[in-house]
Amino acid sequence: MATRPTGLPTAAHRPRRGALATLAALAGYALLAVLPAHGQDAYPSRPVRIIVNFPAGGPLDTVARLVAERAGRDLKQPVVVENRAGAGGNVGAEAAARATPDGYTLLMSTDTLVTVNPFAYRKMSFDPVRDLQPVGLAGTFNQVLVTHPAIKVASLDKFLAMAKAQDLSYASAGIASPGHIAFEMLKARTQIQGTHVPYKGNAPALSDVLAGQVPAGFLATPTAVQYIRSGKLVPLAVSGLRRDPLLPDVPTVAETGVSGFDAEFAFVMLVPSGTPAPIRTRWEQQLKTIFADAGFQKKLLAQGVRPQATDGAQATAWLAAGSKRWGELIRKLGVSLD
Repeated sequence: MATRPTGLPTAAHRPRRGALATLAALAGYALLAVLPAHGQDAYPSRPVRIIVNFPAGGPLDTVARLVAERAGRDLKQPVVVENRAGAGGNVGAEAAARATPDGYTLLMSTDTLVTVNPFAYRKMSFDPVRDLQPVGLAGTFNQVLVTHPAIKVASLDKFLAMAKAQDLSYASAGIASPGHIAFEMLKARTQIQGTHVPYKGNAPALSDVLAGQVPAGFLATPTAVQYIRSGKLVPLAVSGLRRDPLLPDVPTVAETGVSGFDAEFAFVMLVPSGTPAPIRTRWEQQLKTIFADAGFQKKLLAQGVRPQATDGAQATAWLAAGSKRWGELIRKLGVSLD
């Protein structure tokens, strides 16, 4: 049996020993580089914040808080929601875009931040396409076209006939809001008339339609549904290609004969550009896990939100298609906001 050499290494052994020592050192450095990913510094090691770029209490805020609650349990760290509203979502979105891209700041927004705002605002101090990266969609939602009972119109066909004969005013949550661009798309497809009455939010628009000050409007389904059920508003059609989960008996605009009409909107989660790919992937998987939960889906459906989650690539494709559709319409309308 061969015996192990003793004493100092010979010249023949020295190069091999040196190489082994070098390999061992490199392996040690590699191990140190990997350790934080599995040790106490693994992401997330501190609270994560989700900026919501619209006021508290709305459907977007509700979805963000439901996601934050479940994600906090899964990630074993607090996930807090911070509302930063203003300028059609631009204020909160800019705060997210300027944040350190380390995975500790995310943004929950409506898709109009990317599909509408760059075309509607004369000047933006950041670029939502360049400065933010989509993680995934976080549900889709409709607007519902409603009228006040006093105008005695119970179907979209009759409403279109009336709007061709006279200039009816309509309410929305504001210039370039989903309700505004949905109605303008309807005007473009059907050649009806309609004077836009913009409000600062869905709630005041809803109030004036309820009071009969404005006869009609495309409004967010969750805020209008209770008044539809009580007979205070008359639903004519929902804006997307699919019926709304809160209003399964109300047809879509496309079903009533306006072929191909699609004004469905989405909530989307984004992160500052430069956020490490493993962290983006982790949140993609987190969203999919949350949205696959039956209890979570039930809560979203109760808010009029269809529980649809996607990965970042699919969200990017959705935003690109929306930008093309709404950008063309906004250019035709000549919308220009400060």
